[in-house]
Amino acid sequence: MAEAAMEAVTGRRAIAGRSAETADRLLEAGLEVLRERGYDQMSMREVCRRAGLTHATAYGYFSAKHHLVAEAYWRRIRGWAEQPLVGATPMERLRAVFDELGTLMAAEPELSVAASAAVLSRDPDVARLRDRVGRAITDRLRAATGDTCSDAVLAALNIAVSGAMIQAGMNYSSYPEMAERLTSMAELLLAGGAAMPTDER
Repeated sequence: MAEAAMEAVTGRRAIAGRSAETADRLLEAGLEVLRERGYDQMSMREVCRRAGLTHATAYGYFSAKHHLVAEAYWRRIRGWAEQPLVGATPMERLRAVFDELGTLMAAEPELSVAASAAVLSRDPDVARLRDRVGRAITDRLRAATGDTCSDAVLAALNIAVSGAMIQAGMNYSSYPEMAERLTSMAELLLAGGAAMPTDER
């Protein structure tokens, strides 16, 4: 229970005694502002006003709006990564994983777009969240592809996911289109990986 509460507030602000309920209030208010105004017009002042908290209190949890957005995004990704895998083969599982990811991102487009910018921050707290997101995606892909997948193919899938998410976040494609493209990419990568000699895996 204590570990779950600490997980609610990340980085240097994961201080013993901090309230997970307060962090949730800030995150809910932040998402509300984000949906209404977008990331560029979002301000921590307005988030604090809607959460009924002072800026000093909020700073004890989140360094700035990019930290708050990154935390909200991490929670979404964590929930996706914890879902049971579906499918009998690596390709079936990857297709399901990408469809789920596309659906997740499309369900909160304002957060998905904002996260594309927020997670690039050099803030140490955001960097920790970015690492968590990256590990969750890698672990999800590894579980879907199974032990027979080479490290090279897994790395390529990882790069494909990161690139596709950024492109969708910049409105170069929709999130359902992102899922379709990732599935096509995975088919090519798995076919190529299967053709590789065993000693090159």
